[in-house]
Amino acid sequence: MHNIFAAIDLGSNSFHMIVGQHKSGQIIILDKLREMVRLASGLDEHKNISPEVMQKALDCLSRFGERIRHLHADVVRIVGTNTLRQARNSAEFMHKAEALLGHPIEIISGMEEARLIYSGVSHNVDVDNGKRLVVDIGGGSTEIIIGERFQPLMMESLYMGCVSMTKRFFASGNITSKKLDKAKMYTMMELEPHIKAYRKLGWDDAIGASGTARALRSIALEEGLTDYGITKKALKEILEKLLQAGSIDNISLKGLKSERKPVILGGAIVLSAIFEAFDIKTMTVSGGALREGILYDLIGRGENQDSRSESVETFARRFVVDHAHSERVVDTATLLLKQVSDDWFDQDNQEEAEKHLGWAARLHEVGLCIAHSQYYAHGAYMVGQADLMGFSRQDQKLLAAMIQLHRRTIRMELFDDFDSGNKKMGKRLLILLRLAVLLNRSRADSPPPLPEIAVDKKSISLTFKDDWLQQHPLTQSDLESEINYLDKAGYQLSIG
Repeated sequence: MHNIFAAIDLGSNSFHMIVGQHKSGQIIILDKLREMVRLASGLDEHKNISPEVMQKALDCLSRFGERIRHLHADVVRIVGTNTLRQARNSAEFMHKAEALLGHPIEIISGMEEARLIYSGVSHNVDVDNGKRLVVDIGGGSTEIIIGERFQPLMMESLYMGCVSMTKRFFASGNITSKKLDKAKMYTMMELEPHIKAYRKLGWDDAIGASGTARALRSIALEEGLTDYGITKKALKEILEKLLQAGSIDNISLKGLKSERKPVILGGAIVLSAIFEAFDIKTMTVSGGALREGILYDLIGRGENQDSRSESVETFARRFVVDHAHSERVVDTATLLLKQVSDDWFDQDNQEEAEKHLGWAARLHEVGLCIAHSQYYAHGAYMVGQADLMGFSRQDQKLLAAMIQLHRRTIRMELFDDFDSGNKKMGKRLLILLRLAVLLNRSRADSPPPLPEIAVDKKSISLTFKDDWLQQHPLTQSDLESEINYLDKAGYQLSIG
């Protein structure tokens, strides 16, 4: 078990890297790096990251890569947030960035971002005072979470951040009361659908996370507007000072770093609106946020507390999947996998391959809650579009593809958008899933006898004991059909 972990947050405003050692239940920070890249400011009208900003981001990641490239894949997690969710050329950027980092990048959903932020905050508070409201204003999105102890209870991710708000309403650099009012009105409209539910659930403490909250607290303290944290009155006075500046270039506030000056206006407007919408009087600021949450999530995966597995189990219960049958399919698929792991999967990927195969097997019939006809397509859509906590968008897409193709015609082109490693792994896992489902076609209480399986690159051989196959003509017929399906997909299946 490794005890050095690294997390990188490719935010819309800043890129952060944190390296920590897990020791005696605590994370000891060994290294921290942060660079203001402002990825969101590089999005053009076609939602493409400009060449200049992309190069700036890649230069940053070449420095990050020197620190983490040698680390084992299991202890590194790199996540992209709102801008990479939006950018049309994010695949081009990720391909170049992954070569520099030596590790894959995951694009996560806004809800997964919120979950990880809350984890980072909840592990960095000194005392537990009941429910807490956590607000994280990033460059392109804002996450608002209510949680208790380490468990988030309500989460939202809204498409407004310090970079995107400044770019949208103050692109010229001029600051007027009319523009301020327009920006605040937009923010209140984004918050409106959530105010009632959040106030009904309630909270005891309000906590800000990440750069915008830290910057506004620093301004409030240095300008003498508050003695502790951020207050509603202090925010109002900061906005008045920003308006008096007349332009972004003329902003001069004590405690404000020069790198934060171009985006502080958008962040202040968003936080001021949140204070008003949720009637917050005072907000403290946390030292932990997304990257710390990523570290704790990585540690949990290594200690058999994988949030992805919990999400799959919750999803299966919610949509009343036949638990007994799905577990038989899981067992069969896992035993098949163990026979071919060394031939079909890299040693570093075998554990992840087993997890993905198990998740797909548990959810392969989830679409039956909608209809029996085309249930595999319904299931793929549900899994692909759901907020499955712990999963990246790529992981969900892989899971959805396996569910959609687990029976009948195989459309291997669904894997074309994956990188080469995941493409090959996905196709091979799909074949094992199809065989496991097929072998459990009778839905008998006892699992079927496991055939011996041998594989080469694109060939699979199944050998059954004695005359079992002849005694099960339905399975034999299904396997004969599977030979044709796999042949059309470029694979050869032989049965003995």
